[in-house]
Amino acid sequence: MNFLAHLHLADHCRSHLAGNLLADFVRGDPDRQYHREVANGIRLHRFIDSYIDAMPEVLRCRELFGPNTRRVSGIALDITWDHFLARHWSHFHDQPLPTFVNEAQAEVNAYHGEVPEAYRQTMARMWQQQWLLQYQNAATIQTALERMASRRPRLHQLAQCPKEISRHYDDLEQQFFQIYPQIITAADTFRARQTD
Repeated sequence: MNFLAHLHLADHCRSHLAGNLLADFVRGDPDRQYHREVANGIRLHRFIDSYIDAMPEVLRCRELFGPNTRRVSGIALDITWDHFLARHWSHFHDQPLPTFVNEAQAEVNAYHGEVPEAYRQTMARMWQQQWLLQYQNAATIQTALERMASRRPRLHQLAQCPKEISRHYDDLEQQFFQIYPQIITAADTFRARQTD
């Protein structure tokens, strides 16, 4: 799952939105760096990432990728899942996507704790360029993966993934509707065990 799904799941679970976004930028024990509610958001994000990576359905989806791209297929699928979530947003949330994004942005930007510079820069680009709304368009998958490949040379194979995704688009879309409800349930269960 990428930024949109993590925000949706955090909102659904009433978890700290900025904490959930911070998780990709923070290493180590979050309790030593952040207040409990923010640390819990980081932990929820980490749980979701580990849960989805182990799902048999996701492992089968990764097998759809060729040998040259399979190593980075998890990252490519994260972007793809966000696309399907944005495309089918009304199945999972009562608010229109633009309204949700505006409210999420306000809540995330209201957090004024210490954050890594990479997080600050990424969030500024995400809101300014409206990535979360752009996810509705399938072409954004290619744009996002090519951008990531150019910024991180060790992930250069990501630039080849849009062809694989396009080839299996319908299968992946069907799998999304099997995978995402399971993640919502798992996130609910994990969140219920946390104490803020």
